[in-house]
Amino acid sequence: MKRLNHISAIAAMSIGACATGALAQNLPVAPKLNYQETTLANGLKVVTLEDRKAPVVTLQIWYHVGSKDEANGKAGFAHLFEHLMFKGSKNIPSEGHAKFIEQLGGDYNANTYFDRTLYYETVPSNALERVLYLESERMSSLRVDAPNLKSERDVVKEEHRLGVENRPYGQMFENVQSLVFPKSHPSAHTTIGIMADLDSAALEDVRAFHEEYYKPDNATLVLAGDFETSDAVAKIKKYFASVPKSTKPFTRYPIPADDQTAERREVYYDKLAPLPAVGMAFRLPPANDPDSPVFAVMGQILSAGNSSRMYRSLVRDKQLAAEASGDQLSLKLGGIFFFFAIANAGKDVETVGKALQEQVDLIRKEPVTSAELAKAKNILLNGKIFGSLSTEAKASQLGQADLDYGTPEEANRTLDALAKVTAGDVLRAAQKYFAPERRNFFTVLPEAMRKKDDVKKTTRNESVETNSDLKKGAKK
Repeated sequence: MKRLNHISAIAAMSIGACATGALAQNLPVAPKLNYQETTLANGLKVVTLEDRKAPVVTLQIWYHVGSKDEANGKAGFAHLFEHLMFKGSKNIPSEGHAKFIEQLGGDYNANTYFDRTLYYETVPSNALERVLYLESERMSSLRVDAPNLKSERDVVKEEHRLGVENRPYGQMFENVQSLVFPKSHPSAHTTIGIMADLDSAALEDVRAFHEEYYKPDNATLVLAGDFETSDAVAKIKKYFASVPKSTKPFTRYPIPADDQTAERREVYYDKLAPLPAVGMAFRLPPANDPDSPVFAVMGQILSAGNSSRMYRSLVRDKQLAAEASGDQLSLKLGGIFFFFAIANAGKDVETVGKALQEQVDLIRKEPVTSAELAKAKNILLNGKIFGSLSTEAKASQLGQADLDYGTPEEANRTLDALAKVTAGDVLRAAQKYFAPERRNFFTVLPEAMRKKDDVKKTTRNESVETNSDLKKGAKK
């Protein structure tokens, strides 16, 4: 009951701040995540956080390998291993990992992103030793054989058909990537993979990818929940200390310079798109850049939800678009900020594009209002606070901070960094990163609108996730 009263108090204070237009720093401060950090002799970083509110524990393994680590011709290998890691190990049968967690009444899953592959489970706290054993098993002795490769490759290919090939605007984000990033950039292809690369994946290549990257010294173990730290660390050492570390440096691919000096424009055709769409994208600095909190605030004002500038202008007021939104991707090797609008039936796509551009130009010319700034920061801060209540959320914040910044401590700095964003920061960042010469403008037209003399645009056969999937890390 005390916990419910505490949450209600936070809600009341937050709502009051929004209603009065008070500054975001008037929000209550989220409790500090008092974690402990340990590094095993084999390089495995361990982050533990005691949380005794409920008799559960959340275990997460953050492998620092994602689609950015895939060589040319091997797109989709990290995503493939997201599936293969459930196919058994030396002492665990195929799908045995999942069955053991289900028997406990626990929750488990995995997801792949540009920068990492994440496995996690939440179980009753008395089952901690079992899940530690399960995760150490698949880290040390995963079964990578021809039958498993074939079955999981077919699953990944089917995901590609459903999520990309047979969905309207399914290739929109891969088109954005091909505009923003040079082809040689490690983040220039999406996580789900390329069909041709999946088809040609040889067993020895897949094994070599696993042998290189899925090592304790390329991973962070995060444990949050109902345990005593010294006991938990002892159990972690019991199961993970014997896993061999890598015998050579991990391959990391170079990042081409951000040398765009002129606007790029492209037109793409989509056989399933019912209406034209138009958008623009801009390359951002890495996730650990000091301006990352500024981009979060800017995105909230410009393109997040029905009260955002773009939605209000293009959809509600001018009725030019059926949808207008955007998203920000914070990535280790440099991110993307993109906006798009789907034109209303009968509306000229060029007019819609100009209206979209007007909103980007406006945020570069005039400071956002104090009310807009306060609202955006309140929404973001509320989301952070209420998103920190569960063991899963706390573990994720620590793991993400460690991935992006190299230290879990950044999770305790996020709220303060967001609260300090000013209207001047938004104006400065918009002027710098949304400059006309950095603009990548794209149009997606229904196939029926193609003119006979148009040359067919070729795009890489890759994945695109929905905006919500991108924010969740492309969870599969």
